[in-house]
Amino acid sequence: MIQVFIAGILWGVIGVFVKGLASLGADGALTGFLRMFWAFVIVLAVSLVKHGRGVILRDKTALFYCVLLGLVSNGIFNILYTASIRINGMGIACVLMYTAPVFTAVASAIIFREKFSPLKISALCVNIIGCVLTVTGGDFSGSDVSLAGILAGLGSGFGYGMAAVIGRLAGERTDSLTVSVYSYLAAWIFIAVFTRPDIPLALGSPKIMGLGFLYGLVPTVLAYLVYYNALRIIPDTAKVPVIASVEPVTAVLIGIMIYGEEIGAANLVGVAVVMISIIIMAKAK
Repeated sequence: MIQVFIAGILWGVIGVFVKGLASLGADGALTGFLRMFWAFVIVLAVSLVKHGRGVILRDKTALFYCVLLGLVSNGIFNILYTASIRINGMGIACVLMYTAPVFTAVASAIIFREKFSPLKISALCVNIIGCVLTVTGGDFSGSDVSLAGILAGLGSGFGYGMAAVIGRLAGERTDSLTVSVYSYLAAWIFIAVFTRPDIPLALGSPKIMGLGFLYGLVPTVLAYLVYYNALRIIPDTAKVPVIASVEPVTAVLIGIMIYGEEIGAANLVGVAVVMISIIIMAKAK
């Protein structure tokens, strides 16, 4: 469980890189492209050193799961989450994305025959409430929620939630490094084709390329390697996204410490509730 917790903390620093790249002129499409591009380059280099020609994945089923993981949980997820933010605003988008544990729990029950215990259901409900309060502080004003926005948000939650399920299926047939190579490649190509990022802008700016590299390394490669490795040893997949929900808590704390953002009492209550849900889920059978 500690590995998933660490991955959630690493994902929590994403905002630092997004804000940094935005200040340099990179839009959402370019930011997502750079993240997947550098992540692929990094894991490919490491995999070639470690495995050599073994980086070529001959198991067609494993390859299918790796590509599916990249398309659903990196490519489609990023596009839908960006659309949700644009339509709904950041607060509503985050809340809808954190329906992910529900999708994970349902898929895990169907695919892995995992059982719903009363404690597990309680942890899911508490977690969603905590994420809502952490992100919004109970304030939903300024958001124009439409059907398209709701569908985009729920779609991002589905994509995020499926990372645990598809990642486990892929991890059962190959190592986490190889999973990352092919999932990042699929996501990179998908994002490049469907978002058409401003690549010349990045190539003309060493700062954008350098920060993009760090974005691909810290909250992407390092976070997902730890995450995928954890999926190989955690028998209860439904627990994973709840433990990883330390991400918004980390993001809120970074906003306070680095950017001087103000936080209300409701946000602090949300942080506490999320942590309680993680403890409950860790104890759930």
